[in-house]
Amino acid sequence: MRPDSTTLVELEQERERLKREISELPDMRQGSLTPVYRKCGKPSCHCARDEDPGHGPVYLLTRSVNKKTIARNIPPQAVETVREQVAIFHHYQELSRKLVEVSIQICDLKLKNPALQLNPWVPGGSGKFASVW
Repeated sequence: MRPDSTTLVELEQERERLKREISELPDMRQGSLTPVYRKCGKPSCHCARDEDPGHGPVYLLTRSVNKKTIARNIPPQAVETVREQVAIFHHYQELSRKLVEVSIQICDLKLKNPALQLNPWVPGGSGKFASVW
């Protein structure tokens, strides 16, 4: 949607649709699910050969928390569930990006026409929209 070709009502409807879609998302989790193969170190094991990837895969879910990478082993029976949860998180990120873009377009339209600013948000208030009159 472009601000010069979309009305305020259309943008607000799109914003509400995105918020509704976000609120209906099932469980999600942030991170990357990666298969890991390891070599055991025994010289007679198949994994000691250069062309062998090693034992595995063991799946690790990694994510960054406070600039540190946290890794968690995922049991084989949970890999598909975790993969779906990570995909849902990526969808959430895309919806959030779209929501911000629509919000920016709404703000831009309201800047062009101050009469459209009916209920400004009061920072530090109860978190609800309130009139400043």
